[in-house]
Amino acid sequence: METLLKIPYELQIVLVAGYLAYKIISIGKGRIHRTEDFLLQVLSFGVVSRSATAAILWLFPKSMPIEVDEAVSIALVAVLTCAVATVLGMLWRAFGEGVVRSIMNVSGVYRDDHESSVWQSIMNQPAKWTVVQIFLEDGLVLEANFGQMKPFPRVPIIMNEDGIATYVTGRYREDNSFESYDITGNDGDITLTYVPRSSIKRVDVSWRLPDRHIIASEISA
Repeated sequence: METLLKIPYELQIVLVAGYLAYKIISIGKGRIHRTEDFLLQVLSFGVVSRSATAAILWLFPKSMPIEVDEAVSIALVAVLTCAVATVLGMLWRAFGEGVVRSIMNVSGVYRDDHESSVWQSIMNQPAKWTVVQIFLEDGLVLEANFGQMKPFPRVPIIMNEDGIATYVTGRYREDNSFESYDITGNDGDITLTYVPRSSIKRVDVSWRLPDRHIIASEISA
């Protein structure tokens, strides 16, 4: 840490801003990058963010309404650069990865989506989830029907590597009989069910894909 603090301020700003962007594009994806990949991504986002900051400052008048010393000037540049890096990271995660992936697929460069697992590929699909069925090892099937959740939670389901947490609206027994649940409890509270990964045998997800992700098939007479 002492070594990092001794490097020039400009390089410190680039590294911090680049790291912020890197965290935004990688958090929750379970990706493990090699050291050189990590450093190159941090430097790339940091340099682009610092360049954008320099362009913004060049476009605006250089004279400030009040005089500021060098420390305040460096702090303002650092804050602006980090803000630009945050926006760049958000834009890359929201749009950039998908656009590059589509271009590579269309051009035949590669066919996979470069996610760390199939699970991450599923989670990154821009689809509206409607029903999730969790098949348990003991034969029961828990169902979370988002259309039947009243009141509707802002986050109806939480899925991670260790398990699933959701508001169960019903369950199927081993004899295929169905029992519906009301997610509301006493005093207006709602019940969230956690299912550990060790108890899950399979998960079925029903969703609605955007029209651009559906190829309409022509039925020949």
